[in-house]
Amino acid sequence: MKKRFAGLLVAAMLAATLAGCGGSAEETTAADAAGAGTEAGAEDSGSGDNSPEGKKLLFFAFQNIGDYGTNDLGYYAAQEIAEKYDIDMTLVEGGMDASTRTTTLLDAIETGGYDYVISSSWYIQDDLLANVDRFPDMKFILYDTAPTLDLSDYPNVFGVSFRQDEGSFLTAVYQCLMSENHKIGAAANQDSPILNDFVTGWLAGVKYYNDNMAEDGEEVEYNIAYYSDQTVQGAYETVNVLYNNGCDVVYNIGGSYCVGALNACSEHGGIDNGQYLIGVDYDQYTTFANAENEVAGYENLVTSMEKRITQCCVLAFDGIVSGDMEMGNHRFGVADGGTGLAYNENYYAHTPEDVQNTITEIEQKITDGDIIVPSYYDLPDYDTFAQFRDDPDYRLQLQ
Repeated sequence: MKKRFAGLLVAAMLAATLAGCGGSAEETTAADAAGAGTEAGAEDSGSGDNSPEGKKLLFFAFQNIGDYGTNDLGYYAAQEIAEKYDIDMTLVEGGMDASTRTTTLLDAIETGGYDYVISSSWYIQDDLLANVDRFPDMKFILYDTAPTLDLSDYPNVFGVSFRQDEGSFLTAVYQCLMSENHKIGAAANQDSPILNDFVTGWLAGVKYYNDNMAEDGEEVEYNIAYYSDQTVQGAYETVNVLYNNGCDVVYNIGGSYCVGALNACSEHGGIDNGQYLIGVDYDQYTTFANAENEVAGYENLVTSMEKRITQCCVLAFDGIVSGDMEMGNHRFGVADGGTGLAYNENYYAHTPEDVQNTITEIEQKITDGDIIVPSYYDLPDYDTFAQFRDDPDYRLQLQ
């Protein structure tokens, strides 16, 4: 069957999207699902009632393709699914005008005759859920959902949520191990629940390191800052302040604004001067290294904390096709490869072997449940989070 990649393009531009994004999410073991769902989906793609062959898939970008972030990662998944299952895939972009985004989405769903719809939860979730009962024969994959999203009333919706807290915990430990100044930083693009889930895990990682791994007198100080505004310039200004304050390893929790963070890192001498930057959402170093247009300073990205949107959306589709994964909100973390550090050539080139080994050990402890990482969504209220963030001596007492 000929595959159709049709784009209803609102604009071909670099979108300034929100990065780092996400009753209960199911803890999905991707290893089990991949062993059964992916294999079964590939073998059965041409037969059976659940076979997607000959059906139609819509990918709705909540803003625009070309953001090096949440939109692109979902689009890669849709393209991979279309190729794997030999189905027609259509791209529709919501654009930057929020007032028309929902109308664009619903018009596409109503007129396209789609069997599957994939989109991010950002900005469209409430409107979409309010209308999905009108399309009972369609199956929706909604990625980057909040862990608390309850989809029990939406039997045709599959939510993909991430343990960004676990990946950020691992990132913080890595920063502590790499820091020569014993001072590290994190810059988040906004003060919101999903971003503060990154921050909660990151803070827990710093405090775990200080409590369990640091030698006396070598505890690590931390700075957390929110962007002055959600732009590349805002990222530059905020990350620059962290380097100016003595942080030598900075975690930029704002994937689409990474260029600004890279500029700040480069101005402070970059890796050659012991100043490291850690990206977010996807392997930004490898992506920028292979980009057609040069991204200045990308070589200073020693690693990234990946939310593996592409892989997990493909896994979700496989599970739906094979019947091995139920609809509902599923949560992917370190144990199943949903989040973690990017182990690329730059990571291996600049990370000492003993640090690599320690990170592997911490990753295994999270996987085995020996380390329980707190989530922002575990906390009773914002004030508890704020105290945990602002007081280096405060520790969470979770049930």
